[in-house]
Amino acid sequence: MGHPQHTVAIFAPVISLTVTVESPKENGSDEIHFHPGGQGFWVARMLRHLGERPLLCGPIGGESGKVIRGLLPQWGIDLSPIEIDGPSPATIQDRRSGERESIADAMPSPLDRHSADEFYGSFLDRAIAAGTAVVAGQVGGVLHVESYRRLGHDLASTDVKVVGDLHGDELKAFLEGGPIDILKVSDDDLKADGWLTDTDDAGLGALRSLAKAGARNAVLSRGVNPVLAAMDDRFYEARPPELEAADYRGAGDSMTAGLAASLRTGLDPVDTLKLACGAGAANVTRHGLGSASDTLFQRLADQVEVRSISPTPV
Repeated sequence: MGHPQHTVAIFAPVISLTVTVESPKENGSDEIHFHPGGQGFWVARMLRHLGERPLLCGPIGGESGKVIRGLLPQWGIDLSPIEIDGPSPATIQDRRSGERESIADAMPSPLDRHSADEFYGSFLDRAIAAGTAVVAGQVGGVLHVESYRRLGHDLASTDVKVVGDLHGDELKAFLEGGPIDILKVSDDDLKADGWLTDTDDAGLGALRSLAKAGARNAVLSRGVNPVLAAMDDRFYEARPPELEAADYRGAGDSMTAGLAASLRTGLDPVDTLKLACGAGAANVTRHGLGSASDTLFQRLADQVEVRSISPTPV
């Protein structure tokens, strides 16, 4: 049965539990925080700030999975879970020094055929109902990469609008199956994948190649450098306000959320880049990944400078 109340369905092969130890309080007692993690959750969290109703779809199991289930309502995020026999992945971090230090990591396990089929079918149902989907990557080989190729084909066949935050084998497989309406990717990932070379003029060649491969629109984050984008057959450069970051982690996922909200509501390329960059900039002002003040992201979006850098069709 469909879920029309949700505006964006999120394909999240990895939903994890994170336990973070923070600096002691005045009484000397350490602060310990529990929260969900993973790319899909961070995208969903920012989508809530942007006024969307995301549905997080992914495998959940074990004691860690029970904790994740209990925590998600605190962020107003709905879950469409696939029950698995093993535990959901979990991470324990120590941030008392000011830097994140990993103490323990329980990695995700590959899904068996039955669980993988349940996850795939359930997500496709939710994505068709919502009409807009975000497809996140994976770690640890949770799914066979062939699932991404099928997903590319089936989402295109059912007229679902897609934002992909992908690279590597998953990106290649997805594009073999079908197009991506908006691809969000970083320059580091494109370099690792061979799309971006030292001879590329700032990444424009990589954006051209991605367009030929099936990324109808692509947004390239480049660390402290301006964002590049190929959208509606034109190149753009977007420069958000320069803020002192509390934590850079999660900025890319927040940008992905902004792209998904823009795609769903039909914003033009300039306003799409403003919203995406505003969400990413708002994220770096806080330590919580995928989080922002409900008004700050819009104020920052208004200050994002976007200019066309090439009239040449991609």
